[in-house]
Amino acid sequence: MAKPNYLIEHFRDPRRRDDPSPVAFNGDPNRLRFLYSGGEGDWNTVVRFISDRDRWPVAWIPDANVAFLDATTPVWDALRAVALGNPDGSTVVTGVVEAEMIQWLNLPYHNQKRAADIKAALDGNTWIKKFRVDPADPHNATLYGYAHLLGFWRFVTQKADAGSTLFGTDPADKSGTMNAIRKGLGPRAQGLAKKGREDLEERGKINISDEMNVLMAVLYALLKKRHSIILTSDIDYVEIFYKAQWFLDTHYRAWLAAKMIKEGLYGEPARQMGETKGYFDGPLTLYKRPTHHLLEVLPADSSAVQVGVLYIAPDGMLHRAAFPFELKMLEMLQTRAATNGRCTDLFGDANLHVDLGPLKCGMDGVYLGIGKDATMEFNTNGVRCQVARLDLEHSICCFERFASY
Repeated sequence: MAKPNYLIEHFRDPRRRDDPSPVAFNGDPNRLRFLYSGGEGDWNTVVRFISDRDRWPVAWIPDANVAFLDATTPVWDALRAVALGNPDGSTVVTGVVEAEMIQWLNLPYHNQKRAADIKAALDGNTWIKKFRVDPADPHNATLYGYAHLLGFWRFVTQKADAGSTLFGTDPADKSGTMNAIRKGLGPRAQGLAKKGREDLEERGKINISDEMNVLMAVLYALLKKRHSIILTSDIDYVEIFYKAQWFLDTHYRAWLAAKMIKEGLYGEPARQMGETKGYFDGPLTLYKRPTHHLLEVLPADSSAVQVGVLYIAPDGMLHRAAFPFELKMLEMLQTRAATNGRCTDLFGDANLHVDLGPLKCGMDGVYLGIGKDATMEFNTNGVRCQVARLDLEHSICCFERFASY
């Protein structure tokens, strides 16, 4: 009897199959498309992947849990072996993972030899390379903004400014809060919110380190123009990566579409929407989209790096998710850094959204929208960032595209 492939079941579950976004699909299967494959596999399978020279050059970006597990000893041996003769090394440790490993590296309570080898490689800048983002780097604020966006579902059961949750419930009323989330946003959002609440109860805090690690892996790949694979035993990485590629892809298309609107290629506005349900400060100007997939905004010439997640499950299954991030996305990220979270600087303080989420219900077609975002502000480690409420709605309502197999 075949082992269950619960990642596929996760995405096929009707409770998680939300409204597919028209931004989602295009006719080129190799461009801007989320890819997934899965099958039987374990850490020895990972060793074979690492040792396969046909896969090079690729950067392996391990999650901290890969360093701690006893079963991953051959993985680290393989990473060191394949790095011989490669000045770029085989392995990249982000600042997030380095911080999570630092206590173990300095005073290992188990796997002492592995800890010594990793520490020596990091200190010597040999087969393991560090990737940090300087606090003064404009990309830093952009990373934090996206990390809060991706991790927002962890916080929705907690107290907001008025003392109640965002749904007007008492945070202490767990059942009432979860029911309100299910009623207002759906069962998938309820499940994600529950995980955030349990994280707070078990650890005493909610952090967004996993979200930040995924984003840093993508940024590394774009800056270095190097295909990269995140290696993990934590299934949350699949969910986070899935949402990260959707937001970056969607915002990239918005950044591209803004230039076309400015040049008059979308013609005159179709109409204005006055009531925007609190997602915008003021009216929303709508432009009719000529295609469902926004193919017209994509540049004819493009180059991309593929970033993926390799998840080794405890049931003997290995799951691979990947997405080709186009190098021009770096310019979109720079725009978001300069505007504190907008996809464009071409319309004053207004932003452009190519997926209007709950506002698109009942429309007689597919539209772009330009308006001033209503935002929420986050302040973490001295980094202040603003996130559009409509983007937060996407994050917790899960309107992102449904992966096809």
